[in-house]
Amino acid sequence: MAKSLGVFSKRLARTLAVQFMYQLQMKDIQSVSDIEVDDFINTYANDNVNTKFFKKLVANFQKCTHLDEMIENVLEDGKTVLNSPPVEICIIKTALTEMIFEKTDIPVIINEYVEIAKDFLDEKSAKFINALLDKISKKVERKCLKEA
Repeated sequence: MAKSLGVFSKRLARTLAVQFMYQLQMKDIQSVSDIEVDDFINTYANDNVNTKFFKKLVANFQKCTHLDEMIENVLEDGKTVLNSPPVEICIIKTALTEMIFEKTDIPVIINEYVEIAKDFLDEKSAKFINALLDKISKKVERKCLKEA
């Protein structure tokens, strides 16, 4: 039971991170302070959210300056980050951040963010995110494995 609660707590943290990234994107904010992150948590998180994991995702996201380029390299048919739906891009960027900095298995990360996509988007978008994350995951340099 405790393990499933931990998984649920991380899912909530991932969802909250996507929402936070979306808010940053909509306001065109490049970086935030710990106080702003804490304010967001106090406003939107409940007791079940793994806030430590959420904060790690946000902090690591701010270290990733090359996410747009990673995404652009696998987009097809004239798509770009700029003309893609913002929610899709936020889900993809948050997933990539986790792939780069966390030791979680890549298939688990992809599955988690596809499930989050299903909460916010339609099935077609969820399938697109699944395919894109799968493509990008084969090229991701995992910093978490180098530090171990």
